[in-house]
Amino acid sequence: MEQNKKYTLESYLVTWQDYADFQVALRRMKTRRMEVMGFRLLGMALIFLSLLARVYFIYRNSYNSTVLFLLLCLGVGICLYYDYGMPYLVRRKACKYFNRKFKKMVANAAEIDDSGIRFISEMGNTRMDYQQLQRAYEDKRVILLEENDEIRFLPKRVLTMDEYQGVRQFLKRALREKYVQEGVC
Repeated sequence: MEQNKKYTLESYLVTWQDYADFQVALRRMKTRRMEVMGFRLLGMALIFLSLLARVYFIYRNSYNSTVLFLLLCLGVGICLYYDYGMPYLVRRKACKYFNRKFKKMVANAAEIDDSGIRFISEMGNTRMDYQQLQRAYEDKRVILLEENDEIRFLPKRVLTMDEYQGVRQFLKRALREKYVQEGVC
């Protein structure tokens, strides 16, 4: 009975917050785990080095203290970049882009069923079959759908809880290991 279900999302307009969330999720989706771990290890090494040098440095003067403090701050900044710095910078850039292109944004609607997702807008209809999807990525605010060279997104704010659960079930069933969830409550 669940397989015959069809969810229709009424017309919604993408806001600048939706677009910024899309850009942040896209960046997180494309960032490899080893890159994040490498940055965090480098940051921790700088913190450890600055604390170790502070304890064992023979000549204590204001210049050495300042350099070690800046080294400590750099280590903390590098450790926290992917959690706080990168989303802030990506959101700022996305907001500027959205404000320039706001006039070209059109209302969208979506239909989700067993065979795929159909996006409807004034520009035309686009159908994404589950077999053609390379992967789906979900975070707290958006669901990204990657098909060949095109990436579409569904803002979660337009989904009711029932629709959200149904979309998740369709994606999990169709994509299995290609469905990635990060930071989802």
